[in-house]
Amino acid sequence: MSMRNIQGASIDELVQEYEQAAVAYGQALAAANHRAANRAHDRIASAYRELRSRSVASYLLPLLKSVDENVRSIAAAHALEFAPAQGEPVLLEFAARPGRIRTRAEYALKAWREGTLKFP
Repeated sequence: MSMRNIQGASIDELVQEYEQAAVAYGQALAAANHRAANRAHDRIASAYRELRSRSVASYLLPLLKSVDENVRSIAAAHALEFAPAQGEPVLLEFAARPGRIRTRAEYALKAWREGTLKFP
């Protein structure tokens, strides 16, 4: 979705773009494809910025229950900015078990607690 399309997208379209990009990000990381991961990250950030600019980032909260771990973890990290009571438990769950997402969850929680977590 281009920047022009992002700005004209509905809230549902933005959430869908965010979710699809989060899935693509996880797939790219698993394939060690850093270029695809960077592109997917940019899509996530663009959708998040637009949702936040409209004061509707809370529309991402249903993604905390996604079956896709990447979607859940990314949404949880962003939720630390606007709904920490809902995002933190999801990240704590990931941080407590082995797996690729563990390190990302631990980093997000550590940076958030230190006040250094930056949102796009």
